[in-house]
Amino acid sequence: METLGVLSFLVFLIAIVLFIVSTIGWIFKKAKGKELSKWKKTSIYSTVVVFLSFALLLFAGIKSTSTSSNDKSNARNTTVSVSLYQNKVDNVTTVKGTATPGATVHFKPTSEDGISDTVKANKKGKFSDDYLVSGKYTVYATYHGYKSPKSQLTITEYKDSDSSSSSSDSSSDTSDSYNATEGENNAEKYTYGDFVKSDDWVGKSYHISKAEVLQADEKDGQTVLLVYTDDDPDHTFMVAYDGKTPAVEDDYVDIQGVFSKRQSYDTKIGGSNTVPSLVASKITVTGKDSD
Repeated sequence: METLGVLSFLVFLIAIVLFIVSTIGWIFKKAKGKELSKWKKTSIYSTVVVFLSFALLLFAGIKSTSTSSNDKSNARNTTVSVSLYQNKVDNVTTVKGTATPGATVHFKPTSEDGISDTVKANKKGKFSDDYLVSGKYTVYATYHGYKSPKSQLTITEYKDSDSSSSSSDSSSDTSDSYNATEGENNAEKYTYGDFVKSDDWVGKSYHISKAEVLQADEKDGQTVLLVYTDDDPDHTFMVAYDGKTPAVEDDYVDIQGVFSKRQSYDTKIGGSNTVPSLVASKITVTGKDSD
């Protein structure tokens, strides 16, 4: 489109020059009383070329503006996402999560002596990294020049239960373990609307006594479920479970877990949905939707 604009501009300039020359020639010949047909034709032709080249210039300008607007619109609509199944890993195990399919996931240590690493999300957006050592990391994804928001990841070394520091360690990790009393209380007192609004619930226990499975995805011993509660598909939770479960689509499940940060997923109609997420300690299949 830029080439068309340049060519149109050159033709426009040449046509103007011809028009000026022919007009001057026509005036000069008329003053001399000589034949004017040749100059009239040249003047007419150059006038036509001027209008045609001007029209091409307008067309090229409109197309260029439209392309530029589309590019800006695409830039605004292109987002890159990344989420971890667990933001804290205790035994230096594999770190897993989901990101924009094909995106590169970066693990940047917060300490100067740390070692950074990168992995690539597969076609389904899943990724895993087995080579991270203990420490704190900033995690983000990049894709075609775009960058996702950053997440924080903590990996701690395994500590023997007989060590002198075990009691203090266990007390500091209780927020990551399911508490039955807290889970039941939160289920009774709060609604889905309370959980979907913010990440203030991270680390809190929650018990879902009945949810229907929308989608079940299992790979490398890790299970991710999309479930909805209250018989309302808009009340969707993303549930990560470190293990396998017999739960499949349309099953009813009972879930005990701890809230992690809200997660986003791509919908079937091409949009994105951000929902509360749980790291489950127990998933029990209780029935199946007969409809």
